[in-house]
Amino acid sequence: MNIRFKLFGPIRRVCGTGEMSIDVPEESRVKDVIEYLVDRIGPELHSLLKDDEGISGNFIVMLNKRDVNTLDGLETRVHDGDELALLPHVQGG
Repeated sequence: MNIRFKLFGPIRRVCGTGEMSIDVPEESRVKDVIEYLVDRIGPELHSLLKDDEGISGNFIVMLNKRDVNTLDGLETRVHDGDELALLPHVQGG
């Protein structure tokens, strides 16, 4: 099944594009898809996106324009044609 990624900020820079599509196995979860992307891109993306607890708290993971934390978190199942966006937290003051 095919999943589209929208990439922003430093992830976009590391991946060299703002959008990409990847094929993942049926029954994949959000965390599986992100892991596949990290494996595909390499260690620079791993150090940027991952921490000891999974996905760095510096990023928001959106599935079809909904924060995955309002769904089943990283355990949320993905479906063919879904869009996954990785957004950096914006801070200011």
